[in-house]
Amino acid sequence: MSKVASAANLMGVNEEQLAAQLSTIISVTREAPETIGTSLKTIYARISDIKSGIAEDGATLGYYSGKMAEFGVNVLDANGNLRDMGDVMEDIGDRWGTLTREQQIYLTQTMAGQR
Repeated sequence: MSKVASAANLMGVNEEQLAAQLSTIISVTREAPETIGTSLKTIYARISDIKSGIAEDGATLGYYSGKMAEFGVNVLDANGNLRDMGDVMEDIGDRWGTLTREQQIYLTQTMAGQR
């Protein structure tokens, strides 16, 4: 948790949401907690970079939000601002079980990039 807590906080993920994300992902993937923490930190950093317009792969907020919308996940609020990532991750969790394996991989790559 210490590996990702500050990045999560900056992206609007509260402690309860982060703990739930970590425990759920760890139980499903059976990966080490450190690995999951690093993964979440990577996702939050990428989204922050996209929001700031400095994404390494050239992804823009419009591109990213469009790709996420393909999965029924709105990353922008009604005013076009980035929603809190805690809420976005909860939306993804609600849809995860309905996605095919290929869709899950695509969604994960959309969120985290190719790192």
